[in-house]
Amino acid sequence: MAESMQERDDVLICSICMETFRKPVMLPCQHSFCRECIDSYADKFKHVQTDENSGSTGYEDVHQLIACPVCRAPTSLGREGVAGLPPNFHLAEIVERFSSGVKVEDDIPYCSLCEEGNHVKAVKFCTNCGVFYCEECLVICHPMRGPLKRHELISPLEYLSQETSQGQVSRDHQSTQQPSCPRHGRSFDLYCEPCRMVICVGCVVEHQGHAMRDIPSAAENDKPAVLSRTNELEKVLGETKESLSGVLRLHSKIQENQELHTQEVEKAYCAALEALQAWRQHSLDGIRTRYSQWSVECSAILKHLQLQAQEMERMVQASNDLLASMDVEFLQGSTDFTKTYV
Repeated sequence: MAESMQERDDVLICSICMETFRKPVMLPCQHSFCRECIDSYADKFKHVQTDENSGSTGYEDVHQLIACPVCRAPTSLGREGVAGLPPNFHLAEIVERFSSGVKVEDDIPYCSLCEEGNHVKAVKFCTNCGVFYCEECLVICHPMRGPLKRHELISPLEYLSQETSQGQVSRDHQSTQQPSCPRHGRSFDLYCEPCRMVICVGCVVEHQGHAMRDIPSAAENDKPAVLSRTNELEKVLGETKESLSGVLRLHSKIQENQELHTQEVEKAYCAALEALQAWRQHSLDGIRTRYSQWSVECSAILKHLQLQAQEMERMVQASNDLLASMDVEFLQGSTDFTKTYV
């Protein structure tokens, strides 16, 4: 644990001022320094370059080139100088948590090889294998001999301090294993042009007499063809997306027209139903009016005929009574009957 604490302190210390990081920034080589420290270092480096090139003019117009204080890798600062270097937010967060008393060990990933249920915090991370190792798994699975001797082992905190959102894998998703030769366990270093395959140093014997190139130059040689094909695919992709957009618009238009025509049919149906109901009501009202009038007229005629029938019945009865009377009465009443009922 003491070794782990010392290791943690070393990771959180700037290699220029030898103090805890303050506003750390990251160089392209992944080494971090305090912004003020690398700024002062760049100024001194610039003075050294100016002294060495005192006969030259217009040096200020050239992007300043510095060497990393740790690995001496060249770095161009660009037009913005140190101000253009990206901040190492993750390292700053670790420093802040350490300074506030929060346990930084909580961020350290577990060993990638330990069995489930027996997780142990990692003590090393292999940048070649992309695997976190605890002390026991490191001795058993990654002995520093043979091909593994060239692998770079760093502390988990150093790995976390170098982690960026652009290219590094987060601690929740550990980095995948770098490609290596399955036969010899070595990293691929060469490209065999006739066989069109990458090989390691151990495979060279099997490819004797073949034209070989280093992997970076071979990749650069093949990139134009891939780029050309990519441009073609992007063009086809653009056309496909344009067609897809057209079909989507057509589909949307079909749905809109379906809804519009459905509404028109429903509207026409409601209008026709309303007109039919109005015609029905009008027809029924007309029928009631006409037949009611006819009924009144018929009732009046019926009443008149009934009165007339009653009168006729009375006349018939009077006539029958007259006929049944004595002759003298008949003769006396016939004249009046004729006058009355003519």
